[in-house]
Amino acid sequence: MNITQIMAPTRHNQGFALAASGRCRHAGFTLVELIVVVVMLGALALVAVPSMASAQTSRSRGAAQQIGQDLNFARRRAQATGVASWVIFTPAQSMYSVLSESTVTPGRLNASTITDPASGQPMLIRLRESGFDGVTIQSTTLMNNEVGFDRFGRPTLSTGALMTSNGVVTLSAGATVNISAQTGLITVSTP
Repeated sequence: MNITQIMAPTRHNQGFALAASGRCRHAGFTLVELIVVVVMLGALALVAVPSMASAQTSRSRGAAQQIGQDLNFARRRAQATGVASWVIFTPAQSMYSVLSESTVTPGRLNASTITDPASGQPMLIRLRESGFDGVTIQSTTLMNNEVGFDRFGRPTLSTGALMTSNGVVTLSAGATVNISAQTGLITVSTP
């Protein structure tokens, strides 16, 4: 065996041969490569975080619009039929329902859930199941979390008396739905 055969690179001594020749490179990343990766991840985070917050705000706006439309539906239905309608909020479960009083036995306690004319389903709306995942009903200023509309479209309390102060439904991310005490006008305010 001669010296060239001993030093010939093989699978077992290739690292030794490279080290002896001064061309050794260890597997791994250099500090510069790691810094570049960290900077790139930071830049991506700066872009991703605002867009996630924007998505939440967008869902909150959509939920507020939907609640406003359903309140208007209840109001217009009461005006068209002459039968009082109700919207009952359950903030703890982030849901609400739209009801109509019975023509035989009027009053809030005898009201039953309205069937949605578009879907044929009861108007019992859970925000997370309606495409508004992550949006919650934070609070309402409505007495017993409910508002009725009489045959003139005026907002009423569960006692049957007309509302004397505006009602507000507040959603997460700052969206609000406002009910005017005098006119029953529904407006939506979004961030």
